[in-house]
Amino acid sequence: MKRVYLEITDACNLSCPFCTYEKGNAFMSLEEIDRFTDEIRPFCSYLYLHILGEPLMHPDFEQILDLLDQKKFRLQLVTNGMLLYRYPGLLDHPCLRKLSVSIHSCDENTEKDYFNTIGSLIEDPKDSIIELRFYDEDSLSKNVKDYRDSLIRRYGINETAKQGSFQLKENVYLYHQELFEWPKIDDPVISSEGTCHGGIDQIAINHNGDVTLCCLDPHACNLLGNLKKDSLADILSSEKYNNIISSFRNRKIVCDLCSRCSYRLRF
Repeated sequence: MKRVYLEITDACNLSCPFCTYEKGNAFMSLEEIDRFTDEIRPFCSYLYLHILGEPLMHPDFEQILDLLDQKKFRLQLVTNGMLLYRYPGLLDHPCLRKLSVSIHSCDENTEKDYFNTIGSLIEDPKDSIIELRFYDEDSLSKNVKDYRDSLIRRYGINETAKQGSFQLKENVYLYHQELFEWPKIDDPVISSEGTCHGGIDQIAINHNGDVTLCCLDPHACNLLGNLKKDSLADILSSEKYNNIISSFRNRKIVCDLCSRCSYRLRF
């Protein structure tokens, strides 16, 4: 696996228009995170704290970082950034490889402090990579656009090999991505042919322990197993999992949700 997505919570403090998931209030316990990451580590060292919840809301977030560092994980943290002020030493943590901040929706009452916090991270990114994500140009607020434009004026931008990615300065990138549709099981079928990185390069583990093919399946339509009762080794050696992967490699789509997913058409 190139990466594993782990949703330590399904709670979120914002309601971004591109996210249609109904927010919850569930948090993985430290004991569960310890056990789940023991299952993950033999297969992958790159862990993404991201599916839909806001990871910085987890009350044990600092202990989670220490736990991941003990297990030698390389962490990518995906956050809306509203709670970054709580963790001023985040970039100094040895397990943090990349910080991705989705700058899309923010509380107008705290907007100035929000941008100041991000600005201080940009000034000194330490050894981490910082990626500022701006989704869906048409739905960005004027203040967010103004902030983005001020960064470009200050630092300039250089296009990178990654589509939509521009370097502002060393270790700091600005990323534009077109809005995508979250696949739904009742959507029309798009195609039964094609492939995806889901399952082959990555898997996702939802807040309740459900293991799925990718981070676009928060309701576990493509349920492979559950880490509360199944080992990850057993899940990845199961007939169901291997049939799906074999089909992807032969450009056949056998999962109902995947046949309705437009994101995989990018591959």
